[in-house]
Amino acid sequence: MKNNTELLTAILNSYHQHFLKILQPIQIDIALSGGMDSMVLMVVLYQLRSDIQMSLRAIHVHHGLSQNADHWLSFCQKQCDILGVDLSYEKVDIQSDRGMGVEAAARKQRYQVFEKYRHGILALAHHQNDQAETLMLQLFRGSGLKGLAAMQNYDSDRKIWRPFLGLKRQLIEEFARQNKVNFIDDESNDDLYYDRNFLRQKVLPLIESRYPNIIQTISRSADNIADGLSINESIAKEDAQQYFFNDKFQLSLGMLNKLPKERVINLIRWWLNHNQQLMPSKKTMEELFDQILHVKKDAMLNISIAPLMTIRAYQGQLYLVEKKNKLMPYELIWHGEDEITLPDQTKLLFKKTIGEGLSLSKLGVTTLRIQNRIGGEQFKPNEKRPSRTLKYLLRTSKIPPWERDSIPLIFSEDRLVAVPSFGVHYEFQSTQDELGYQLEWINHQ
Repeated sequence: MKNNTELLTAILNSYHQHFLKILQPIQIDIALSGGMDSMVLMVVLYQLRSDIQMSLRAIHVHHGLSQNADHWLSFCQKQCDILGVDLSYEKVDIQSDRGMGVEAAARKQRYQVFEKYRHGILALAHHQNDQAETLMLQLFRGSGLKGLAAMQNYDSDRKIWRPFLGLKRQLIEEFARQNKVNFIDDESNDDLYYDRNFLRQKVLPLIESRYPNIIQTISRSADNIADGLSINESIAKEDAQQYFFNDKFQLSLGMLNKLPKERVINLIRWWLNHNQQLMPSKKTMEELFDQILHVKKDAMLNISIAPLMTIRAYQGQLYLVEKKNKLMPYELIWHGEDEITLPDQTKLLFKKTIGEGLSLSKLGVTTLRIQNRIGGEQFKPNEKRPSRTLKYLLRTSKIPPWERDSIPLIFSEDRLVAVPSFGVHYEFQSTQDELGYQLEWINHQ
């Protein structure tokens, strides 16, 4: 049972390395597919429950891609019942994401379910062979450091733990055999249409026949690349303290005057990753840098970095902007709620305050009408200045041009009384000691 001991020792060492300082018992949520790797992970952690102060749960994702998917769910439920491990599961439909490919769509849906049901640290059963496969696939795709760094043993930001990552698949197979671990076989693993399967079954065995230790070597390279990525991220975090603001969707163009090109691009990459965006190609990053370096009119910069996301510039800031369809006319009534979700899924906040904001007592009403812009609206936020068209006033504001058409407007009957995140009509502004409402428009997630 030597291999049993080696595997258990590796898991304990990984646990002690990352979680020993946590005094209270930790919650471990196992991503359970029912395959050999995840079943062995659940059995191992169950066996170690007396050595590790933790509670176990499992999460299963029913992708519906196989005719056996219902059987896999029943299998996982049965195995969890035997061990007394609670199981959460969800059936997903990847059709809406098919454009990104079956593997990528399934992965996206899978992690969304994990985030929905997890209570603590998410444990994944990736091992050293998976790491080698991932690095090679990323090389074939021409990925940058983020992709080539592959996977981490413990991702502290996302609280994802991969305790098998330093172990070869062979150890896990031997543990499963010696301990008679039940598991299912996914027939799609034999389909060479998928790149990972082709690499696993055809390419890596051939390379291993010539270089027996290649799996460990490739995995070590991934660790070395991860060290380089960590240094880059540390530099980006330092730069971000000066050029990145509370609004995570904005980045100051002031960096162009202080930082060399490589650090500017490094900071932009960090900013995109901070917003959960896939890394653009090197060509796109070079084009972006060239355009922001020479941009003269703020609104001219508009670079697509994903099907539904662009980078734009305004008043010395870079903005991450989601592409949206043209908003249809709408009309809502406010009855005193603290928050209203608008038809385009943006939010309008009503915050009670004293001595500022919109005065309902001056209006003499308790309800307001909310609608989007139709054009030609007049507004007068300053008593000493003439009434102007809202179009003119917004042009002189800090509100970016691409947001102006979709900003919600607040009416009392047919009178425009407030424009969120901009101002209140001078006649209806709260005075000292008077209750008012600050109106804030939240137009991104």
